[in-house]
Amino acid sequence: MLADYIHFMKDDFWFIVPALWFIGYACKRTPFIPDWLIVWILLCIGVLASCFFYGWSVRAIADGVIATGIAVFSHQIVKQTSARDQIE
Repeated sequence: MLADYIHFMKDDFWFIVPALWFIGYACKRTPFIPDWLIVWILLCIGVLASCFFYGWSVRAIADGVIATGIAVFSHQIVKQTSARDQIE
C-alpha cells in the first residue's frame, strides 16, 4: 500500500520522511508536548521543509502533506504491528 503513494511525491524529497520520524520521536520524548500536537508539528515541519526546498507552490505544500502522511502512516504500521499481541 505504501508503494502506491511513492509516485505522488518528488523522488528527491524522500529524505524528509525519516527526518519526520526522528522529529516525531523527539517530540514524543519531550514531556511538555502533548501527543495530539505531535502530528500538527510534523505537518508544519513537513510543509515548511518542502516549501523551503521547492519554493512556495501548491505542489510543494502537497508534497509536504504527503511526506507527513507517509511518515505518520508508516510509524503507525510499525507500532500497531509490533503491539498486535497486546491489543487483544
